[in-house]
Parts: sequence; C-alpha cells; structure tokens
Amino acid sequence: MKKILFTLTLIVLISSFSHARECKTGDIKGDAFIYSDGKKVKVMKGTDIPDPSNKIIMIFNKGGWKVDKKWGECKDHVPKQLGQISGTKINGKELVLMLNGRLHKAGGDDGYGCGWKFKGAFHQPWYDCILENWGISKRASVNKELIDELVLKGTPRNQIFMSGLSCGGIDTLRHKGLYPEDFNATIAFMPNCWDRRPDTPLRKMQIDELKSFERIDALVFHSPVDGEGDWRSNSIWMKKDLGDIPGIQWIDTPGHTGKDIVVNGKKCKIKDKMKGGWEEAWPEGKEKLTSKKKFIKVDKKLYKEMKKKSAGHYLVSYSCFSYYHPMIIEFIESRI
Repeated sequence: MKKILFTLTLIVLISSFSHARECKTGDIKGDAFIYSDGKKVKVMKGTDIPDPSNKIIMIFNKGGWKVDKKWGECKDHVPKQLGQISGTKINGKELVLMLNGRLHKAGGDDGYGCGWKFKGAFHQPWYDCILENWGISKRASVNKELIDELVLKGTPRNQIFMSGLSCGGIDTLRHKGLYPEDFNATIAFMPNCWDRRPDTPLRKMQIDELKSFERIDALVFHSPVDGEGDWRSNSIWMKKDLGDIPGIQWIDTPGHTGKDIVVNGKKCKIKDKMKGGWEEAWPEGKEKLTSKKKFIKVDKKLYKEMKKKSAGHYLVSYSCFSYYHPMIIEFIESRI
C-alpha cells in the first residue's frame, strides 16, 4: 500500500514538473507557480496546477508602493531562492510557491508622480496626493480575486497562505486582519511600507490599522538592520509597535557581522547596502524637500559607517535565507 501511495505521489510531482518550463531568460508576466533547485527555475504560468486539492499554495506578493505588470527576470532572487520550498510534502500535500502577477491592478503612486506634481515631497499636499492614489488599500481585493480563483479550481482556502516582502508583507498582514476567513495565514518578510520623514503619517496610518485588528495569524521575519529608508522600520521598532498583536509569531534575523550579515555561519554576501537605519532630522526652515538626501544625518560618522554595510531587507532573496525555510514549512504544517 505504501509503495502504491509513493508511486501516486511521484506521478503527481512529475505531472507538476511536466507542466512547468525551465526559466533561463525573459520576464515573468502574470500569475506563476515556481519550482527551483537553487540553480534552475521552472515556471508554470497561470492558476491551473495538477491535483489542486492536494496542493498547499503560498502566494508571494511583491513589495513597493506601486507594482509593475512584469515580475522581472526568471532568474531573479525570489523565484530562485524561495522557490526551493516548492515540492515539499506536508501531511501528504505538496507545497508550491506562487507569484501574484496581478498586483498592478491595485494601481497607486510610487511617490515620484506626486513629487513631480508638487515640485517637492514630504509635505502635506504630497501626502494627500499619495493617499488619494494609495494602492496598498486596494490590494486586498486583488488578493481576493486570485484566492477565489484558486479555490474555484479546487484548492481549499485552508491550504492557501499569503506571503510578501516589504509593502507586500504589510498588505498581506492587513488582508488577514480585515478578512481572516479568506486564507489560512500570512508569512511576511521585512514588512514596512512608508517614507523616511521622521513621524511620517504613512507609518502611523498603517501601524494604527494593524493594531486595531483583534488577531493576525502570521509568521513575521524581520531584521534589526533592515536598511530601507522607511522611518523606524527595523525589527526593534516594529516589534515595539506590533509585538502585542495576538497571532503574530516573530523571527528576528541577525544584525551585522562586520559589513555583511551571517546566518548560521554562512555569509549572505548581500549586494544591497543600507539606505536607512540612522537618525535623521528635517532641515530647519524647509516646507518641502526635492530629494531624500536633504534630510540631515544626526550622526554623520554613523551614517558613513552604516551605508557601507549590507541591508537585511532583502534577506529572503539570498541563499543564506534557506536556513529559515524549515521554519516556514513548520509554521504551515502547524496550521494544516
């Protein structure tokens, strides 16, 4: 009997791979299931997948205030690295990573459009413009569309997880808080989604909303050296503000070892450098700024040292993050 079950499982897995194409060059457009061995990436376009009732689908949402229609090259870091969890068996079901290819439908302004309109940024008219076009608040409906399509094709809601990086992490946490029955749980990577002005209203708006939810079932990875320009976006501040929300499990990734980040003894060799994480102040007498560089670095020596170091924000995109893959799998297994 066990031999028959093993054979059937193997057939299903081979069937999934046979529908996927090896991805060497070219943009990934639209929704796509991703398989990776850490070197080669295979892509299955669309929302059809063999034996959907026995799939656990982890949807991944890209970051950014505004998402482009194209996902990027097949060889991009997220498909190559996080795609390695695909094919994992959890309680007899196959876990598969899926890229959400329809977030562009939410629209939004990336900050530059409103900046050009008002010939400057970080002042009230600029914030009003951003909020008028805020795409993050519209992403839950886009996510719903994709989830409902997967359910209609045979995957139970309890076997669907939402994940995302940066703004993608924020929007999936928000979705789970707003509509807890839509999917099983959230897996957020370095969630933050605002600008760098001290006391920015965009941060307050998002933090206040997340704190208003009774519960958010989620696994959240964060970094003490996140390195994005977003004001107070590292794990210290995020846990201080959101740490008491029922349902959230926090995993802190390491800080710096020299200029790099080391995970379980392995250097991450992260190319992305720190864009923030030092204290800044608003220039006295200025109503608006025409560049992020106009913010005053309170400790110039610290700023010079930090900007040479690796940023933890994109850690999920590097091979050293594979150390945490079992934690993602264990979290999913605990909820199936």
